[in-house]
Amino acid sequence: MKFKIFSAVIFVAFIIFACSFKKKEAVHFNVPFEPIAVIELFTSQGCSSCPPADALLAQTIADANKEGKKIFALSFHVDYWNRLGWTDPFSDAAYSARQNDYVTAFGLDGPYTPQMIVNGSKEFIGSDKTALAASLTNALNTKTNINFTSLNAAYNDGKSIKVQYTIDGNSSGATLNFALVSLSETTVVKRGENGGRTLRNENVVRQFITKKATASGEIEFTNNNVAKENMAIIAFVQLEKDKKIVGAAMAKIN
Repeated sequence: MKFKIFSAVIFVAFIIFACSFKKKEAVHFNVPFEPIAVIELFTSQGCSSCPPADALLAQTIADANKEGKKIFALSFHVDYWNRLGWTDPFSDAAYSARQNDYVTAFGLDGPYTPQMIVNGSKEFIGSDKTALAASLTNALNTKTNINFTSLNAAYNDGKSIKVQYTIDGNSSGATLNFALVSLSETTVVKRGENGGRTLRNENVVRQFITKKATASGEIEFTNNNVAKENMAIIAFVQLEKDKKIVGAAMAKIN
């Protein structure tokens, strides 16, 4: 009798453990090939027409968080408007170069701000609510080709941020892009077209790393003194040929 009771206890404990393990596993993995939308906003604090687009991006992020939609927004600050009197502290020539790659891909006459691009395949003026809504609807009704099965980011000895990932799906002819973003930045602009204004920018790209897509691996960001609670990693897979984004995920810093 004692043996039967002991066996029953062990069996029940095993079931509890198994259920607990499955519950934890589900937290870390996405629904396979779930539709996603990656928004890239090319903006500048030196551009007087950019604040409405920045506000639209912020509202989109808030709505997505509230509704649980897989929308990943990035704010790339270009450097070509720095000549107007205000040097955008988040601007980088590399982000201007990324925008120019899209200029070539879309056959545009040249770069402009504010510009939004959704999933690498649709571009429009960054403050155009109607165009954004239509692009998001289309993106969120299209299954992805790549699924992130894991994306983890953690401090490495407090000096850098190590990001590890695994993906599932055909990544042939694709690149993996990793953006270290600050979730919110407030800046008092002292000169230029927005002189005297206090601007708020969200999901500001602080560092950007691109590599050939592989099924798993890791990359490392240097620590740029952004507060841990104000940082996140957005990763996305992009086809080299037509710039289409086919998978994405986001992770907070551990």
